[in-house]
Amino acid sequence: MEPQSLEQVKTRLAQTIFWCAPRADLSNPAASLRTPQLRPRLLEESRFSAVETVANARELFGGVEIRKATIPSNLVGGRLLIYFPNYDLACGAAEQETGGFFDVNNVPPWDTWVAYLRDARSVESYDTEYLIAWIPREFVALADDGIAVNPEECIQWLKDTPVELVNVLRAEKLLA
Repeated sequence: MEPQSLEQVKTRLAQTIFWCAPRADLSNPAASLRTPQLRPRLLEESRFSAVETVANARELFGGVEIRKATIPSNLVGGRLLIYFPNYDLACGAAEQETGGFFDVNNVPPWDTWVAYLRDARSVESYDTEYLIAWIPREFVALADDGIAVNPEECIQWLKDTPVELVNVLRAEKLLA
């Protein structure tokens, strides 16, 4: 991962936490982190542009304060999730298990999206393209439930995968 990319991931992570932390509502897992104004367009040019659309809208609607956001210690109890869309079977098990926190395609709520990345090479059986999302503390146990019932393992905790980003974030002391 290039240094510029790392800086952008760190900025987006800080902004994602700033945006999501006050909106996380466990009584409404399907909608509390799917702000309509941030919703990506249905026919985006690519997955990269879909995540870019969300990040740009989050920055726009977050005002001046979101541009000053910094990554809080220990990610305020939240965790980083990885989603491999090319492995998705859209079985709906994670959606059902989490009350809609994950959608039928196992995608986490768009407010939580940090970055869509591509590794230079695949590692083991993992794909080279993936979405990184920050899961607020309130939803960690629920996300765990969704991960547990996901047969194709397209959603996992980032720290449990061998993708390049894990080592980069560990070196930055952002991932244990």
